Order: sequence, then C-alpha cells, then structure tokens
Amino acid sequence: MPPLTFLDLPGEIRNHIYQLLLIIPPISIPRRLGSDPHIYPQILSVCRKVHDEAEQILYGSNVFIAHPNLLTGLPRLRWKYDTISSSKLISIIKKYYIIVRLDCDPNFSAKKAEEAFSEMDELTIRVEQSAFRGSDYKVLRLFEGVRGVKKVRIYGSVTGFPAYVEWLQGVMMTSENVDVAPFQSEKSNIIGEPWDGG
Repeated sequence: MPPLTFLDLPGEIRNHIYQLLLIIPPISIPRRLGSDPHIYPQILSVCRKVHDEAEQILYGSNVFIAHPNLLTGLPRLRWKYDTISSSKLISIIKKYYIIVRLDCDPNFSAKKAEEAFSEMDELTIRVEQSAFRGSDYKVLRLFEGVRGVKKVRIYGSVTGFPAYVEWLQGVMMTSENVDVAPFQSEKSNIIGEPWDGG
C-alpha cells in the first residue's frame, strides 16, 4: 500500500491545516506588540491544487486592513506586510478593518464606501479623533449606504453618539432591498451638550 500524501487527506482535514497555517487573529483584537502569530504562506507553493485551496483560506478568512483612500483597493493583512494589488486576490477578500478619523476630511465618498463594503462578510471600523468628543459622526455618515454586511463592529472614539453607532451597525447589516428610516438625532448626541451627571 503506497503511503498517503497530503492530497490524499480528506478536504476537511486539509482545510483545518490551512486554517492553522494561514489565519491570524483580526487586527482589532488587542494583544502585546509584536505578538502576532506567524503565518505560513509557503504552503501555497506546494502544488497548483494546494495553492488553489489554500488561497481561498488565506484571503477569504483573514481580516484585511482597508486602504484609507482606496478602501478595498490595495488592502494589506498587517501594517508590516505589502499591499495586495491583484484584483483576483482582492476579489476573494470578504473581511475588512478600516480606521476612520472624525476630525479629518475623508478621502473617499459615500458611493465609494457603498461599492467597496456592501455584501462583505465582516467590516470593523475603528473610529479615532484627536480630542475627546471633539467631532461629531459626520464622517461615519459616508457608510450609511453600505448594506448586506454580515457582521459589523464600530468602536473607538464613539462615546458622544452611541445611539448613532448602534443605528449605523444595524443599517449596514440590512439587505440592500430594505428601506431604512433615517437616524433621528437625540439631544444626547449633540457635541458640546453639558453633562447632567446622569
């Protein structure tokens, strides 16, 4: 009886091995500096069949960092890795992480955000600003047209408008053919509102 090769293993076992070698925790999960687990993309060079199977795991299961201007154009797995320019590989990516600054003019439009992120498996938006409660949620409004995302997380500097963040997360997870009522601003969402101690 000839010895078993890697390709003789059932597909479920091969997929589990690919996951162990190629998937790293999302960048949004806190960890010590430099403690990212290693990734082993060398397995893609074993043969064409392994390459095709593993490529789907590497690009389809990891969370990639969206480009601040080009969004899903030129994503990267981590800041230390090169950007990805292949449209074939970018088309496999379905999970994104983006940093949005509230106190800076964005370099993308609402239409570009909608085209880039609608129907993704996952979208994580980390919100930043230079001063605590120094800006409102105007920049986040660019994401109001995004629809059909399976999992959305918006976090960071959002303490001034939690109701809007909750509404936006729900909007982004609704399907494209569903009408959504516009956000109704609440008094507690207005920047500069004095704290009443409650």
